[in-house]
Amino acid sequence: MWDYFAPQEITWYEWRLDGGRAFLRKNGEEWRLAFLSGSFLDLSPDAGGPEPVEHPGEAPVSFAVGRGKKVALRPYYANRPYLITVRNEIKLLPGAEARFSVALPPLLRFELEDGTVLAEKQHFNLSPTWFGDKTSGDLCLSLPLMLDPQCKGEVATAEAMDGNTGIDVMSVSSACKSLIHCEILVRNTSKNELDLKRLAIFTDLMNIYEQDGYLTGDTVLIDTTADGGLRMSVDSAVHRNRKKVHTGNRAGLSELLVRRGMNFLKSITGM
Repeated sequence: MWDYFAPQEITWYEWRLDGGRAFLRKNGEEWRLAFLSGSFLDLSPDAGGPEPVEHPGEAPVSFAVGRGKKVALRPYYANRPYLITVRNEIKLLPGAEARFSVALPPLLRFELEDGTVLAEKQHFNLSPTWFGDKTSGDLCLSLPLMLDPQCKGEVATAEAMDGNTGIDVMSVSSACKSLIHCEILVRNTSKNELDLKRLAIFTDLMNIYEQDGYLTGDTVLIDTTADGGLRMSVDSAVHRNRKKVHTGNRAGLSELLVRRGMNFLKSITGM
């Protein structure tokens, strides 16, 4: 679904994206492109393509001009951090750790084989929200999820329900091949309780992989520090043998944190 291919001239192609759609048509050096984005709460597991179709329906069409024989629909992380507001109360006691599974809607780009971007669109409509203080905060994309922690010794279940709609969002999203599936591990090594209110996912360093048709991302590690703050890092070890479809920023983590400001370390989970 994410590989480059050579489209036939004057033929519309469609990608099914778990409730969203993407369309493309080539005519020489002219490209016609269209996206249909839905609500993240209306996920419907059905992904595949590209497949020939008659037309893109009512989707608004944009145009691009560029030379190239092969094109692909490619997944990236959003150009803003993802912010998960935890609507169910989660308390992490000293010495405890909890793992969370999340599915992130990607930024989708139509690209030529040389990397030229013809068009891009955020997969599903997510509301912007401010995170952090007024001077060093970040504009993020809000994910409407209710998280269910996976703890040591617990048998995994799929019972996380969305509090407003009653839709089993977490269970449905786990079957969606157009989302980026990743895990967040929070470890409380301090002597104080940690109340999780928000989880901010900064994706600068994170890679995207493909395995068995699903997109996966690196594991996000969040650890408490001796001074009462939080440290975020990325673990890619488990994904080493998987096909990489996007490489994260090669800059060092310390450089990224300095550029961003350090205040988010203490507010990343709403402390």
